[in-house]
Amino acid sequence: SGEDPENIKGPDKSSLSEDQFEGQKFDYMIVNPPFGVSWSSDEEFVKNELENPDGRFIDIPRVSDGSLLFLQHLIKKMEPSGSRLGIIFNQSPLYSGDVNSGENKIRKWLIENDLLETVIELPDEIFFNTPIQTFIWIVANKKNEKRRNKVQLIDGTNKFSLLRKKLGNK
Repeated sequence: SGEDPENIKGPDKSSLSEDQFEGQKFDYMIVNPPFGVSWSSDEEFVKNELENPDGRFIDIPRVSDGSLLFLQHLIKKMEPSGSRLGIIFNQSPLYSGDVNSGENKIRKWLIENDLLETVIELPDEIFFNTPIQTFIWIVANKKNEKRRNKVQLIDGTNKFSLLRKKLGNK
């Protein structure tokens, strides 16, 4: 569609330790990161960056799931004048971690900074061959006036129609 194919970066590098769009900001981002992926190979890099007050990370989740690290990485890429991000997650970023965990501190930071705009729960088994529960999070750094200091929750679990030719349970 007329875009430069060099703008498409492959999955052979880690977005956490090898940012292929370093210094760039975006108006809109739509992402479907892998669910529940360990970031142990980037652990030393991430922990070092956590010490940098200008770094991407507010806190770190447990090593077995990098979803909230990836979200923080994307938030740092938001255009300061206003940006919106849509990201697909499993249920882990909503519920994992106790009250003093990195996950909870990251969620608290999102709410206190009025970044989380909407959470949409999707129908079960929306992805082929996996029954995991999925959600779309909409994150915005310049909400319009009527959405400020609010998070919209949408139950989309019953908003589907079966395919004519089923793929598994789809």
